[in-house]
Amino acid sequence: MTLTVRLDPGLEQEFAAACRLKRTTKSAAVTELIRAYVRAQAPAKSAFELAEEMGLVGCVALAPASGREHSRYLKSKLRAGRAR
Repeated sequence: MTLTVRLDPGLEQEFAAACRLKRTTKSAAVTELIRAYVRAQAPAKSAFELAEEMGLVGCVALAPASGREHSRYLKSKLRAGRAR
C-alpha cells in the first residue's frame, strides 16, 4: 500500500535526520510507528480473560474445597502464571 503524508519542512528534516541516525528507511520507520499505534489502540484484556488464560476459571477437580488451602492454591496458580 502506498501512503502519502504531508509534513512541514522542519518536521521532514528532523524525521530524515532521525532515520539517518537509526540507519533505517523512512518507510520502515513509518511502518513501525503505525504498528505501535495499532497495538496501543487494541483493547486491554479483561480480568476474566486474563484469569481464563491462567487456568483460574472453571472447575478443577484437584483444587482444595475451601479455607486457607483454597487461598494458597490460588496464590500458587497466580505465581506460576507470572513466571511464564
